[in-house]
Amino acid sequence: MVVMGCTGIGAWVAVTLADRGHSTHILDTRVESFDRIPTAKIESGGIEPVVGDGTSQRDLLKVSIQDADVFMALSESDTMNALASEVARSVFQVPAIVTKIDDPDIQDTYNELGVAAIGATQLISDMVLEAALV
Repeated sequence: MVVMGCTGIGAWVAVTLADRGHSTHILDTRVESFDRIPTAKIESGGIEPVVGDGTSQRDLLKVSIQDADVFMALSESDTMNALASEVARSVFQVPAIVTKIDDPDIQDTYNELGVAAIGATQLISDMVLEAALV
């Protein structure tokens, strides 16, 4: 498993995957972002943090993207997430891609392309409407 973006969401996903026995690489451009990950998870080898750019083929190779079953783009930037997902899908043929896209219009486009595009705007809007209309 490869996670791009050691944001609050990215770190939580990486830790959860490691807790479930998945070997996880997490990629971020800022080394201080890895402070979100418990040291024990890194020391045990459950999570391997790598400083790099998820849109760079060279940096994706550092996290063994060619062997990944799943790539998750969870940075704070819709643009970076979309671009990194496209590289993982088109260049490295990663079988499953999950991308955090908060703009609902862009999200729909990526879902139509077969990328699981998930965003807070759509999820929260759906939950609000469901609660209001119940």
